[in-house]
Amino acid sequence: MASNQSMRSPLPEPADLNPDKSTAELWEIVVFIDGRTGTAGILEFAGELAEEHGARLISVFMQPAPAVAPADTFARGKGMQSVIEVQRAELERIEADHRALFEDVVRRHGIRSESEWRSLPYMSSEVGVHAYYADLVVIARPDSAGQTAGPPGLAESLVLTSGRPIILFPPHGTVSRVRRVLVAWNARREAIRAVADALKLLVKAEAVEVLVVDHERHQAGHGQEPGADIARHLARHGVHVEVRRLSSGGEEVGRLLLSQAATFGADLVVMGAYGQSQLSEWMFGGVTRTVLREAGLPVLMSR
Repeated sequence: MASNQSMRSPLPEPADLNPDKSTAELWEIVVFIDGRTGTAGILEFAGELAEEHGARLISVFMQPAPAVAPADTFARGKGMQSVIEVQRAELERIEADHRALFEDVVRRHGIRSESEWRSLPYMSSEVGVHAYYADLVVIARPDSAGQTAGPPGLAESLVLTSGRPIILFPPHGTVSRVRRVLVAWNARREAIRAVADALKLLVKAEAVEVLVVDHERHQAGHGQEPGADIARHLARHGVHVEVRRLSSGGEEVGRLLLSQAATFGADLVVMGAYGQSQLSEWMFGGVTRTVLREAGLPVLMSR
């Protein structure tokens, strides 16, 4: 069976932590993948981001649960040992296949010297820790059936508790460079945090649209002209930005946001995440929940 120890690179030498070195400014992108879902798309997307921003790419591979055939449950003695060896070989094959995909991505995008592969045993308690020290995290978005890569609820948990910007990549999502970005803006803390976290992406984008929906219902923080202050702030950083104000007219705001993202031709949505934990279950606000379930493009969420 899989080892109980995660595979990690040794700690850097003190000299490698010198803030005067050029590596001190290196962005680190962590991408989570597992062995039971398609990973080519999410790895390619993470590779595009790493190449675009000169970032270090770290892949965290979460070993899947061993496949158990009905007959295996009756194995005893040497038969059990044989089952364990078969399961170990299968897990090693799955990981080797995914690592080969990762190595191909870093080779094609020219980021081989800055890449790192980490492997975690099934249901490792260390999974979330790998997000805490990243500048940006990429993980598969839960599909419509509520499934997600890795341990159940991992993506949702990282969004709400990691304190890091999380890009949720949709199942079967297509890969493109982030050139057009839709920012969902409501002048609340979560949205402010998301914009700050996404600033590097916004500066590189060709066009950014700040979308303000139903500002008259929540006027606090918007100022005299909703969206104008955040647009000015972004423009001062060199972002090519425009503002669009819409009324939902009774339409579900999450779906309106996704519809507008499609109309704008967005490659990425940036938004604050709203929710809390209740009785060990993650409870999201309506807009956040809709986007988590239905987005067909990558979404950066911060909280």
